[in-house]
Amino acid sequence: MNAKPLLSAAVLLSLALAARTAASAENNSWIRSQGSRAALELDVLSKSAGWSMADVESEVSTFGLSFALVGQLAWRKRLFLDAELPLAYGSVSATFRSSRLDVDESSSAGSFLFGNPTVGAHYARSMSKKLAVFGGGALSIPVITDPNADARAALQATLPARAYADLHRLIPEHFPLRARGGVEAEIATRLVYRADTAVMVAFPTSGGDVDLVLEQGSELELRGKGAFGGGLRLQAALTLAHEDLAQLALEPFVGYTPAEPGFYGRAGLLVALDAPLGFGLAEDKVATLRLAVGHRF
Repeated sequence: MNAKPLLSAAVLLSLALAARTAASAENNSWIRSQGSRAALELDVLSKSAGWSMADVESEVSTFGLSFALVGQLAWRKRLFLDAELPLAYGSVSATFRSSRLDVDESSSAGSFLFGNPTVGAHYARSMSKKLAVFGGGALSIPVITDPNADARAALQATLPARAYADLHRLIPEHFPLRARGGVEAEIATRLVYRADTAVMVAFPTSGGDVDLVLEQGSELELRGKGAFGGGLRLQAALTLAHEDLAQLALEPFVGYTPAEPGFYGRAGLLVALDAPLGFGLAEDKVATLRLAVGHRF
């Protein structure tokens, strides 16, 4: 038997399947709610404020470094398992000087924190080649209980980093439940729109009040012909249980997302727009450097 025709047919079939897979990946690479992935997310927030009056000078500085291992695993045809493991380091330092009082003092506090591990699941499907939807929920295991002075300083430095979004990761002495959903759409050639909404209900574990936060985010991303793209994300976090406080933030970002499964990344600067955390580029306000690197498989 002549094996050349069989070998040629096998090669042609392999090339056809590879081309089909690549085309499918290229068409769907903008959809984040589907497929399996693992990522490391990093947030860096550093800010300070100083006051002076007569011969008295004082300054308070905070530094927060938050990071989370985030995973999404395809389980069934349209069901996906979600997991988050957050960690953080935060510190607060203060100085007070007065020549008249002959005082020159400084103090600091801070520590590493293990955040609240989160597990959940979501349903995601493509309604068409240009539109995908998702919805699901998650619960977080409360591990931050009875924080001491160093832990409270770490929370003070890290909790505002995402402009009050994703509080379930580090909220202390509460049991958070979270529901979320959204849409992803390619509204024009290489122009992607994403909208997501989440509701967090956090029940106290040692007294206190129930926390209720509504989060909403919308972003536009213009993707190049290659793997690079960039855009803007506008988000709002509404604390409904206490002060009915709405916090707005804007994040310009750039991203690297190849069509084929593999490594991807994103870098952005989240700037709080209004009080109490904004305007983010002013003194003692929130402008957070956000980095993420992951792998799709």
